[in-house]
Amino acid sequence: MQDKAYFADELRADNLNIHFLIKNKSIFIGLLFLLFASAAHAQIMYRSRYKSALLLEGFGLSPIMSVNYEAVPLRYHKSYISGRVGLGYMPASLGNGAGISFPVGVSYNFMLNNLKAIRSRMMNKCKSMPAKVAMEYFVEMGPGYSHVIYPSTNTNRNYFNALLALKGQMFIDIPPKLRVITFKVSVNPRVYKDGLKFYEKTIYGGKNFFGGFAIGFSI
Repeated sequence: MQDKAYFADELRADNLNIHFLIKNKSIFIGLLFLLFASAAHAQIMYRSRYKSALLLEGFGLSPIMSVNYEAVPLRYHKSYISGRVGLGYMPASLGNGAGISFPVGVSYNFMLNNLKAIRSRMMNKCKSMPAKVAMEYFVEMGPGYSHVIYPSTNTNRNYFNALLALKGQMFIDIPPKLRVITFKVSVNPRVYKDGLKFYEKTIYGGKNFFGGFAIGFSI
């Protein structure tokens, strides 16, 4: 009798384990389904993707002209985060000889609705092949900093700027590698203790607007 009771208890335990495994298997499959559904929903919507690029900038964060290396460590559904570091040139002015600058920045880039592309897809549903060359547009925003050194007078300057830019990214999807060419115009208000300033007065009575432009290409 004790043996029968023992085997009955073992059988109940096995049934409980089987039900537990089945239940957890269902939960596991459900989690996998949610994961793949989430991944499908979060597929990257833009094709002009790149991991790194060289950027030539005039004014902007430079603050005069610079060559920059840009990296894209994070990508999202319709956006990405990029960081840059560069080396710039400063012309001689106000008793200072030519100087060098070290601009750095981090920015959030959000894809704009490409109405032209949407209209094109609606009117050409029969065309299944994606375009080999096309332009995508983004809004870029973030903080920037530039350290400027004038070696001849041992003068250092520090500039903090905000960044708001309209960026066009043209991708060329031709083997062996997709290439991306970037065009950008920006507004770069300078950050002071009392707030943002969009321009500064010159010694000649004029005004210098804090903005810039850039062109880059993926590497």
